[in-house]
Amino acid sequence: MGGSTAGTAVAANASTVTVNSGDTVSKIAKDNGVTTDSIIKANNLDSKGTIKVNQQLKITDVPDTYTVQKGDTVSEVAQNYDLDTDKVLELNNLSWDNSTILVGQTLQLKDNSNADASNQSSQQAQVTPSTQTQSNTATTAKPVGDTVSQKAVSLALQYSQMNIPYVWGGTSTSGFDCSGLTQYIYNQLGVHLNRTAAAQVSNTTTKSVSQAQPGDLLFWQNASEGVYHVAIYIGNNQYVAAPTEGQNVQVQTISQYFAPSFAGSVNY
Repeated sequence: MGGSTAGTAVAANASTVTVNSGDTVSKIAKDNGVTTDSIIKANNLDSKGTIKVNQQLKITDVPDTYTVQKGDTVSEVAQNYDLDTDKVLELNNLSWDNSTILVGQTLQLKDNSNADASNQSSQQAQVTPSTQTQSNTATTAKPVGDTVSQKAVSLALQYSQMNIPYVWGGTSTSGFDCSGLTQYIYNQLGVHLNRTAAAQVSNTTTKSVSQAQPGDLLFWQNASEGVYHVAIYIGNNQYVAAPTEGQNVQVQTISQYFAPSFAGSVNY
């Protein structure tokens, strides 16, 4: 979008924002601590998230806080409320390297200036893995770095350890298909991917498999079906995928018998 002045569309105690010159859906989502997909869905936008200056966009409302349940992760909670994981981490004085949360802990979901800072500090002081029993600790994400690609690798590895089954058409942690997994992971990081493996090619800058970097997508194609499978490359000739019916999300190794056709760096 062109324009001499770029504004920031932020929903402050409101459920709508006005699109300013220079705005994109991803920018508005980041400014408001929500995901791009939540804005696209709430406003019935096309898959590219096309918006116009002065357009009114609805921002999905969320509760002020959430009480952690067994098995929760920060990224899961953020995803469930269409929030940006980084924003939820920031609001709760957590980081990708220290994201342990406890069953019964209260997570702040909104930037509430009236929140009791001392209470929040007290809550965070309790989140030390070495002093907590496993029965009281929700799942801990263990990211390997700060970039979007590195976070995608971390989430992919996390899901590979959660016994999530392959489900045709699955788009949640109750069951994924191959493209549902990749879409879900990047959506948690505020990056929109299209729904199918073939459509996700357009969300990337393609390259040869030999040039793949951790966080890139790997694509499989053949003459009859075109692109039919996608996975997230995690480095060392390995990738995380929702392979096929009867199998769980898992780490697999590239082999000559089932080699990806090409790779793609996700555009964000």
